Amino acid sequence: MTTAVIVAAGSGTRMGLDSNKALIKLGNKRVFMYSVSQFMKYVDEIILVISEKDSFIIDELPKNIKYVFGGKSRGESVYNGIKAASGDYVLIHDAARPFISSDVIKEITTNISHKEAVLSYLESVDTIRYNDNSKLTLLNRDNVIRAATPQCAPKDLLLDAYQKSFNENKQFTDDIAVLENYYPDIKINLIKVNKEAFKLTYPIDLKLASVIWRDYD
Repeated sequence: MTTAVIVAAGSGTRMGLDSNKALIKLGNKRVFMYSVSQFMKYVDEIILVISEKDSFIIDELPKNIKYVFGGKSRGESVYNGIKAASGDYVLIHDAARPFISSDVIKEITTNISHKEAVLSYLESVDTIRYNDNSKLTLLNRDNVIRAATPQCAPKDLLLDAYQKSFNENKQFTDDIAVLENYYPDIKINLIKVNKEAFKLTYPIDLKLASVIWRDYD
C-alpha cells in the first residue's frame, strides 16, 4: 500500500503574501488540489498536512482525503503526516509544487522497492558555481541536479530517521537528506520530474502558475 503525504502547512512569506500559498486559487481550484488530483490516480491513500489556522479548508476536502495538522517546522509537519500513513511506502510532496505530472507519479508507484528510496529532480539549466567565502569553484552542470518532490521511501525508515533527527536536534532541507544521514547505504533512485513541477516560492512563480494551471485543471 502506498500513501502520499502532501505538505501544505507552509506560508506565503517569500511570495509576499499574508496567507498560505498552498491555499491560493488558480482557476477554480486551490493550489494544493492540483497535486492531490494527480496523486489520487496512483496511490492508495492521501494525507494532507495543514496548519491549524487553515482548518477552514477541511470542509472543502474530498471525503477520501485524510488530514493532519503540521508542526513548527517542515520536518515536524512531514513527520506528522508519515505517522498517520497507513501505507508501508510513502511519497512526500510539497503542495507548493502543484504541477507534478501524473506520469511521474505513475513511474514511481509502478517501480517501488520497499528497500529503496526515490529522489525526484529537475535538471540544472544554469552554470553553477560553489561560493566558499568568495572562492568560486565551477561545477559541471551535467553532474548537478535540483532536488524536487515527491521524495519517497519505506515508512519505517522515514519514521526512524526523522525521530533520530529530532532527538539530535538536526535540521535538514529535504526528506532524502534525513534518510541519507541515518541510512547512508540505502539505494536512492533518481526520477526526473516534468519542468512544470517547480516550487511556488516568489511572486514571479505565481505569475507563471497563472499561465500553466489550465493544462493541469
